[in-house]
Amino acid sequence: MANTLFEAKASWAGGLKLNLESRQHKWVIDEPEFLGGSDLGANPVEHLLGGLASCVGVLVSVFAPAHQVELKDFQVFAEGDLDLDGFQGLSDVRPGFSEIRYRVNIESDSPKANIDALLTHIHKVCPVKDSLSGVPVLNQVVVAG
Repeated sequence: MANTLFEAKASWAGGLKLNLESRQHKWVIDEPEFLGGSDLGANPVEHLLGGLASCVGVLVSVFAPAHQVELKDFQVFAEGDLDLDGFQGLSDVRPGFSEIRYRVNIESDSPKANIDALLTHIHKVCPVKDSLSGVPVLNQVVVAG
C-alpha cells in the first residue's frame, strides 16, 4: 500500500474550546476547568492517550483471528504522566508526557500463549505507539492579516 495522508483541522470556538474535524467527523476539544477551560470535551493530551488506546483496540480486533484468539470482550487503558509546569513555562521540565503506559484486558477462553502472541504483535505494529516514539513534527506558521 502507498502512503496515505490523514488530516485534522482545529478551529477556535472561543476561550480554550476548539472544534476539531477529520473527514466528515466533528468533535470538541476543551480543557478542564482547573486549567481554565469549560470542560466541554477531552483535552489534547487526553485525545492523544485515546488515540493510543483506540489504535491498540482496533488492532486487537483486527489481529485476534490470525492469532487464534476468540474475543469475548476487551478494554484498553492508556495513561501518562505530565508535569503541568512544563507547558506553562513555570519550570524547566519537558512540556510533554514523561511516560505513557497502556494496558489491555482481554476476556477470552483462548490459550494464554495465543493472547501473549497477539499483544506482542500489536505492540510491534501499532502506528500510534510507533509515532509516539519520535516521528518528526514540523510546524508551518501562516499569519493572516
